Amino acid sequence: MSEWQRLALLPALGLLALPVLLSTPPATAQETAWRQLRLSPAGPVRSPTPGVVVATEQRVRLKPGETVHSDPNLFRDQRRILKAGHAGLLVRLAPARIGIDGLMRRLPAASKLKLKPQPSKVGVGTIPVHYLARGGVTYRYIRRLRLVATAYNASYAQNGPWGPTAALNGMRLVRGMVAVDPSVIPLGTRLYVEGYGPALAADTGSAIVGDRIDLYFNLTAQETSKFGFKKLNVYVLGPPSA
Repeated sequence: MSEWQRLALLPALGLLALPVLLSTPPATAQETAWRQLRLSPAGPVRSPTPGVVVATEQRVRLKPGETVHSDPNLFRDQRRILKAGHAGLLVRLAPARIGIDGLMRRLPAASKLKLKPQPSKVGVGTIPVHYLARGGVTYRYIRRLRLVATAYNASYAQNGPWGPTAALNGMRLVRGMVAVDPSVIPLGTRLYVEGYGPALAADTGSAIVGDRIDLYFNLTAQETSKFGFKKLNVYVLGPPSA
């Protein structure tokens, strides 16, 4: 190709390259995002108005706490709710004012008590704690007595005309109910009798006076008479677990 032919070809190549030079280069991810923002129906975010006060709100839950009161009907390791309380609510506001430069400047924070906490009223026991473990069961007891124990059944010979009826509530006597002197052990008291087991002071007897206890058995008169007189430890149990 001659020199004149090469020179004539250059304008033609320039015309072919012109569309490529005038085309838009590929948009970056950031430019694409801005285009979508400009084309969105909501339009771009408006600038905040100077002088406007905005505030963030924080809600804080206040623990109710508790007030403690002595309860003579519970052991020292027992407690119970006498009156339930409720938590409080504190609202904290952090305001800020928008300046003419568009920047926010903090204002003094403020707090407002929406709901005052109400403490729970709790009863805590005052009875000294003693423990007795028998047969895999642990009993709490208030005191221990050393009593003379005898045995009886519902026969006329051993219980007179009252038959198998408990003095406490008129219910039928069953094993576990015992006769006591109410001046020593009040009727209705829960007991644990060594060698006999859990018991309830539910009956009385003319011969059961002072430091005496009579244990009821569902046995014949002959079998109960073999029990004789024994000195046993009798544990006065306290209230059930709260």
